[in-house]
Amino acid sequence: MKVFNTLSGKLEQLAPHENNKIRMYVCGITPYDKSHLGHARTIVAFDIIRRYLIFRGYSVTYVQNITDIDDKIIKRAHERHVLPLELAKKYAEESEKEFEALGVMKPDAAPRVSESMPQIISLIKRIEKSGYAYKTESGVYFDVLKFKKYGLLSRQSLQQIKAGARVEVDEKKKNPQDFCLWKLGEEPGATFDSPWGRGRPGWHIECSAMSISRLGETIDIHGGARDLIFPHHENEIAQSEAATGKPFVRFWMHTGFLTVNGEKMAKSLGNFITIEEALKKYSPQQIRLFFALSHYRSPIDFSESAISSAGNSLATLHSAIHAAEAYSSNSKGKSGLLKEAEKARQEFISHMDNDFDTPRAMAVLFGLAKRISAACSEGSVPEGEAKESAATLEKLLAVCGLAPEKKKPEISEKEIAQLIEKRNEARRKKDFALADKIREQLALAGVVLEDRKDGTTAWRRK
Repeated sequence: MKVFNTLSGKLEQLAPHENNKIRMYVCGITPYDKSHLGHARTIVAFDIIRRYLIFRGYSVTYVQNITDIDDKIIKRAHERHVLPLELAKKYAEESEKEFEALGVMKPDAAPRVSESMPQIISLIKRIEKSGYAYKTESGVYFDVLKFKKYGLLSRQSLQQIKAGARVEVDEKKKNPQDFCLWKLGEEPGATFDSPWGRGRPGWHIECSAMSISRLGETIDIHGGARDLIFPHHENEIAQSEAATGKPFVRFWMHTGFLTVNGEKMAKSLGNFITIEEALKKYSPQQIRLFFALSHYRSPIDFSESAISSAGNSLATLHSAIHAAEAYSSNSKGKSGLLKEAEKARQEFISHMDNDFDTPRAMAVLFGLAKRISAACSEGSVPEGEAKESAATLEKLLAVCGLAPEKKKPEISEKEIAQLIEKRNEARRKKDFALADKIREQLALAGVVLEDRKDGTTAWRRK
């Protein structure tokens, strides 16, 4: 499997630090407003990458942070007359539900800045001890000139960075390029004690601290949108490696922008479409396929026609599976469809192994879907071959979170009561295997049981 590494600027063989275990960190949202489709593009892209790594047999530990302390949040909280963490909590919870609606797998950990102060302070102490940090009247800063590899990720010289540096409000910084690790000062609802005085962490230190504390000092994959390459990810490398003396990340991966009429979709430009708005107009899988039809590193230009086309393409894929499920035939012999399905599976893997090339992988699946639909329409294929080929198609679609959703079986209240009584009897007889089986049967039908010491008497539908 080959992955494009932003650090080297080329495709490299994916070789995890430890056997088949992949430790993966993706920069999450800064919840100062509703999340938009630009955020969804990055989150869905890495969800597909994560799913595919699991499909290929890797054990993936996936961490995605929430930046709930940030200057943008503080500014918006002032405008709304609420505390920063209240505002961040509201939008973070909304976004979590929206990502779940988009079929995104939950992270193994979703740390928040506000809950990670001990780790952040500990890492700044390590940086200070290694001689890369210094204190001024306004905060603690990282001395960029001391870190000789600074600029490698973004391919910039220190002179280029200096020319474009935004000097933060502190005339006593040693260099314009230096960035803040800890900001001193009081901000209601976003101020914490530290060895350097009360204040809050700078933007960049949080991700290094949360990544190192949960995944170790060297991780396999760090991802995010390409606008994070500089300064955020460049600064992460500097502060992490200054503290540990070890390589921070083996593979840096970045998604292309979602654009509108060629401009990056962004809140600052006012050209964004919220996930909430999009989910009212389009199905979650339609949105996912719209993203998957472009390579994760490429920009995507949003348009109504493009996302409508994705909906039609999704229907083509799903109709092939439904046709095979409903298909019956007494045809004997072999049609060659199974060989075509296996060839499609191998080609799908080949394209996905080449830096997660979803456009080419999806083209293979469209070809297989059309072949299955045609065979079922003509009645020219044995029933078993049609169903097995469709099962292959469904399994590969599931890798991208695009398999048809299974409808929950209908079940009446009378049937629920009978099954609950049967389960209670099984529990009384200590037949826990049968009791668990009945619970699973009800769960598949969307029924949640509420167990008590004297048995199950209450239930609710999901």
